[in-house]
Amino acid sequence: MDNTFSKKYTIEIYDVNSNYRCKYSSLMNYLWDVVVSQSDSLGETDNGLINNCAWVLLKYDLTIIEYPKFRDTITVETDIVGIKKLYGYRSFTIKTSEGTLIASGISTAVLIDINKRRPVRISPEQCKLYGIEKELEENIPLDDFIQLEGYKYSKDYRARHSDIDINQHVNNVKYLEMAVDTLPRTILNASEISNIKVLYKKEALDEASLHVCSDVIENEKGHLTTLHTIIDLTHDKLLTKLELKWRKI
Repeated sequence: MDNTFSKKYTIEIYDVNSNYRCKYSSLMNYLWDVVVSQSDSLGETDNGLINNCAWVLLKYDLTIIEYPKFRDTITVETDIVGIKKLYGYRSFTIKTSEGTLIASGISTAVLIDINKRRPVRISPEQCKLYGIEKELEENIPLDDFIQLEGYKYSKDYRARHSDIDINQHVNNVKYLEMAVDTLPRTILNASEISNIKVLYKKEALDEASLHVCSDVIENEKGHLTTLHTIIDLTHDKLLTKLELKWRKI
């Protein structure tokens, strides 16, 4: 069985930044939308839910070669890599209308019972839907991040009602936006993200008090890597780690 699924998107005015280039947050939203679209098309889910369970993202590792522009049409494709124990793995590509690859990556997700808030095993029926015959030999590493030892920048946030998604917690893309927002404009105005690596460890609920810490590493070639952690001050727990690579515009 072919495990791939693709969907076309047109970059609309609300998807772009001040330079008419697609925002990183919009690209991340496309990736999740194509997952839900495939699940619904296979009959696995109904509006994203599977017998009161939902796929919850644990990790993204996405390389962005080029950002599409306003009114460009792109194709986002996802392919099932496989499963290992409780984890499900997908690959992604984003291509222009001419077929040029502009982004690629992989994600790790887990199926959660939304009432008990606990992981559940992927059923044989789901495996059959995706043509999965056996588990992968090994897990794909989760916490392979550069450790944040200290930080230059920090900011506090309170989770807003508008940040909450259908899983009743702060939407994954919001953490990325918060992390980027801590950085100085000298970086944001001169650079763009070339790689996004995010690990989601815990969920944050409405009105949670969040603290974001960020640091910047510059190598000998002048390339920047920024490291970020997001902590839920309300419950004193680490929510998210982020590692972003940047290139000059």
